[in-house]
Amino acid sequence: MSEQVTPAVPETTEPEKKSSVAGGIGKKILGYALGAAIIFGGGLAWKYLSGDTDIAKAGDCITEAASADDMKVVGCDKPEAKYKVLGVLEDVSETEADSDTGCGQWPATTDLFSIMERGKTKGKFLCLGPVA
Repeated sequence: MSEQVTPAVPETTEPEKKSSVAGGIGKKILGYALGAAIIFGGGLAWKYLSGDTDIAKAGDCITEAASADDMKVVGCDKPEAKYKVLGVLEDVSETEADSDTGCGQWPATTDLFSIMERGKTKGKFLCLGPVA
């Protein structure tokens, strides 16, 4: 009888994976960018969900409150809506906001609401009028 012999199959080894310093740095940068985007997006989402006045735009309505920090953007059909945002001025002083070329552009303006950083002389102003 003849014996069958199976030919020997050479063992194959996987090629060594080379670690790339550039790849590691790229992953770290991507991780940091993703983390920053999540934090920024979360902060932006919080402003929108909380009704922060910093997000107010023309046509929005805001509440009246004892403190400016407590004023919120609300739907104009809500009973707590006290003012309607007629216009928004960016990077202006209070004098500029209170002029004819500032909130004077909207004749129905009855109040100004400023959003300014402490120590700054210019900021964002909301030109407010009655909710119609």
